[in-house]
Amino acid sequence: MANPTMTLISSQTLGGTTASVTFSSIPSTYNDLKLVVSARGSSLNQVISFQIAFNGDATTNYSYTRLLGNSSTAASTRVSTTALDYGAQMDAANATASTFGSCEIYIPNYTSTGSKPFIDIDVSEQNDATAGNSAIASVAHLYRGASGISSITLTPSSGNFVQYSSFYLYGIKNS
Repeated sequence: MANPTMTLISSQTLGGTTASVTFSSIPSTYNDLKLVVSARGSSLNQVISFQIAFNGDATTNYSYTRLLGNSSTAASTRVSTTALDYGAQMDAANATASTFGSCEIYIPNYTSTGSKPFIDIDVSEQNDATAGNSAIASVAHLYRGASGISSITLTPSSGNFVQYSSFYLYGIKNS
């Protein structure tokens, strides 16, 4: 088997508060996609999620199963969403100052015209007295759209992304 290569397709580092981030015109020349995010939200919460939409699709084509854990408990949830898929978590305005949540989203076979499973692994970070409440999640998603993925939009579940949040989209090819 050939060694896979990973190529940066596009990156965005926010210079101010932004309602959503979109990667459009994603080329179909790769086997898989990997999205790497370091983000913080403006909402008055400790942690919030962000929505993932492929090709502008806001229908019921999404579902996910989440395994969530912190220093004392673990839980699992299965959800079929009625709108956009909720992706990774990120720190928000009530979290420790200047901390950002980290996330990697891996989308294999993104050009398929059938259902596309994808995964995300994320962590929200805090360095205060509630540090034991930091969450790590692993989420298995399914997108049932009938065409390949040509755009990805990320939108916080409430509030906005804040300055210095960064987003990197990579294409992975078996060369």
